[in-house]
Amino acid sequence: MADDKQQGRKRRKRKKRKSTPQELEQRALRKDVRAVFSDAGFKKVLSVSDKEFKFKDRKGDFDDIFVYKNVIVLAEYTCSSESNVSDHLLKKKVLFDLINSDQQAFLEMLETTFPTFADARDTIYSDQDCRIKILYCSRHNLLNEHKIHLPEVVFFDYPILRYFKIVTAAVKRSSIYEFLHFIGLSCKDIGFNASSKKDATGFVLPESYSSFPKGYKVVTFYIDAGSLLERAYVLRSDGWSDAFGTYQRMIVPAKIASMRKYLNSERRVFVNNVIATLPSGTKILDDKGDTVQPTALTQIQSATIQIPRGFNTVGLVDGQHRVFSYHEGGEYEEVIAQLRQKQNLLVTGIIYPIKATELDRMKFEARLFLEINSTQSNAKSDLKQAIGLVLKPFSSESIAKAVIHKMNCRSPLEGCFEEYFFEKDKVKTMSIVSYGLKPLVKLSGNDSFYSIWDDPQKSNLLKEDDRPLLEKYIDYCSSQICIFMSAVKASISPSHWTTDKKCKEKILTTSVINGLVICLRLLIQNNMISDFAGYKRSLAKLSSFNFSQYKSSQYAAMARDLYSNFFETKDG
Repeated sequence: MADDKQQGRKRRKRKKRKSTPQELEQRALRKDVRAVFSDAGFKKVLSVSDKEFKFKDRKGDFDDIFVYKNVIVLAEYTCSSESNVSDHLLKKKVLFDLINSDQQAFLEMLETTFPTFADARDTIYSDQDCRIKILYCSRHNLLNEHKIHLPEVVFFDYPILRYFKIVTAAVKRSSIYEFLHFIGLSCKDIGFNASSKKDATGFVLPESYSSFPKGYKVVTFYIDAGSLLERAYVLRSDGWSDAFGTYQRMIVPAKIASMRKYLNSERRVFVNNVIATLPSGTKILDDKGDTVQPTALTQIQSATIQIPRGFNTVGLVDGQHRVFSYHEGGEYEEVIAQLRQKQNLLVTGIIYPIKATELDRMKFEARLFLEINSTQSNAKSDLKQAIGLVLKPFSSESIAKAVIHKMNCRSPLEGCFEEYFFEKDKVKTMSIVSYGLKPLVKLSGNDSFYSIWDDPQKSNLLKEDDRPLLEKYIDYCSSQICIFMSAVKASISPSHWTTDKKCKEKILTTSVINGLVICLRLLIQNNMISDFAGYKRSLAKLSSFNFSQYKSSQYAAMARDLYSNFFETKDG
């Protein structure tokens, strides 16, 4: 009997405590972040993770510390709910500010408190050479109004984490350049910089031969894959730099793997050329080292193309998979490491004029992308909308797309719209842009915001050349929708203001948002635009409205019923 009891106690001891959902979520988040840093080439300092320290009379710890050359990243993770994540961040603010105000003292404290930290660092870099970045990664949405109080902190939002997880898994250590650019570092910050430029052998086309706008230079040259990888960027539609206004597809890991297999077995360079845009600082030199002026050329001339060193400076318009197949790390690395430095890719490059703005560059690359892909199957509507933002920013569709992006960043609808490929629980924007917002923001008619906007210069929008005025109109449209939507939100149960598919009475759906937006058009048409208090009075009984009775395409019917039930009988 005693033996049976002892065995029972042992079995009970072996039984593990079941992890809570939040613990599982925290574990998964940490695993994903660590995978990104590992694939990118950072080293994790195990002995310092989750260890308490005291710095300038403030106690604290970091979930992880990562090192790459002279770069030290202090990572903090949280799975606090969307309503509580700001509290978690603000508790950390004092420590974060102390560290950023005296990074060298913080490094000295780490080395004194944790001797193993000094061993993990590369000792060739002094404390003065080091660059510290604090990375805050939240599993749930963190409002921009809280982020602005910590401008020196890098916010590794979950969509950005998901993006980098795919990129780093696909191109391994060659993703380091994009990641360093993301956290706000340039090549001059990393290690001890060698040459600040790359000389490539090639040819320059006379300016009159290219038919490109004046000042744009066209060159063809050979460059080793390693040098190109360090400088390359792609305007991916799911990227981190600007989810709105970019259009190229996400990198395809299977395609990269297939190309690496080819490189390993055949060991031959890809013969078709890569199309890229080059920074305006690129120089074209003749055999005497003098600058070549393409405007003065009458025939193609050999030249040295001198490309400045810098992360995210060479835009890959066509050929991203060919370039990234040479990535550092992963399968076949022993062979491809040699090919990366030895083999030269053929690149057709377009050099921007010195005075070209960021908008000029985006427009040029978008047009070039469309020209190259014009023979392919018709682009999806969302892709056309994204390219339209760049090429036709004054069109009603582009204004609508810009408005929805602004609302997704800061408004009662913040974070509810789908912007990334993996956001399955968010509201899709394509039909809202096409059927709801586009008619509401158009630059004509008596049912659009344009008709009631009191800016004295608004007619200049029709000339399509005043970008600051366009931004003012986008802000105006966004603010007016926000006022209305805030009143709607205040008039219903908080549990219904969600995109959660489990909630049968959720308000944040494509159909309901379109119905509400079209209702706004009716209010404009009937001179019934109001302020928050006015809308809230009218919508006092909105919680009794049966949104679920309308089918997915019955936006207009819903709008008419909303208007007649809550506004039509009211005094204007």
